[in-house]
Amino acid sequence: MKQLAIASLLILGLAAVAQAGVISDVRTGVVPEGSVVQVSGAVVTAVQNSSFTMTELPAGPYTAIWVYVGAAPAVAIGDVVEVKGLTRSFYGRDEINLLYPGDAHATATGSSPVPNLQLTTTQLQANPEAWESHVVTITDGLIVQELLPEGMWRADSVETGLSVIFDDYFYDYATVDLGDCYNNAYGMYQWFGDMWIFKVFTTADTDCTVANEDPQLRFAQGALPLSLPAPELGKGTAGHGGPFLRPSVASVKTATISTGCLRNHPDPC
Repeated sequence: MKQLAIASLLILGLAAVAQAGVISDVRTGVVPEGSVVQVSGAVVTAVQNSSFTMTELPAGPYTAIWVYVGAAPAVAIGDVVEVKGLTRSFYGRDEINLLYPGDAHATATGSSPVPNLQLTTTQLQANPEAWESHVVTITDGLIVQELLPEGMWRADSVETGLSVIFDDYFYDYATVDLGDCYNNAYGMYQWFGDMWIFKVFTTADTDCTVANEDPQLRFAQGALPLSLPAPELGKGTAGHGGPFLRPSVASVKTATISTGCLRNHPDPC
C-alpha cells in the first residue's frame, strides 16, 4: 500500500526535487508534500521497529519529523544523520519516506545530545502540530485517571486539569494503575488514531498518598469524566495503524482522585 501511495504521488507530478529541504519547511508546508528532500545535521531522538524520529538543531516548534524506513533503522538515538527521501502525510502525520527515490538513505555522520525540550500541558496543547514527533518532557504533575484499551491510559495535569493520552509503545502498560502520580513524563508527542497521544518513554513517579492542603490546587471536585472526551485538536479523519475504537463505559476503568502531586509545594507528595 505504501508503494502504491508513493506511485500515486509521482503520477500526480508532486515529487519535485527540493534543494536541501529542512524539516521546518516540510512541517510548515513550505516544501510541498511529495517532494524529495535532503536533511543534514538532524539528531535521532527515538527509534522504532521500522522508523525513527529526528529533530533539527536548534530544536523548537516544527523541527521534528517521523522517518519511515521500512526495515530496522541503521541509526541510534543521539546519531546526527543525513536523510534523503520523499515527504508525505501518512494519515495526517508528516513524515519522510525512504522507499523512494532509489538513492534514499539515512546515514549517521556523528553524534549529539538529544535536545532537552520541556513543556507544560498548556504549551503542548496550545499548538500540538508544532510538537508532532518531538521528544519532550511534560513538566506538569500528572495523575492517572483512566485505563483505556490498546495499551493507552489517560492522565490529567494537576496544575491545569488538561488531559494527556499516554501510549505504551516504549513503556510497560502492565505497571500502570489508577491513581499513579508522575512528577513529569518523558516521551514523544504523536498523532495516532485520530488523536494526539504521548508515547511515553519514562515517568518520574512520586507518592500521591499525601493530600495537598491547598484547596485551590488539589483535586476536590470528585470524579473526573468517565468517557474519553472527543479530540478538540483534531487533524484528520482517517485512522492510523487500524481504527482506534473509543472505549465504552464498560470497557474502561476510572478513578476518583482527590489528592494532588503538586511540585514545589510545602507538602510534597
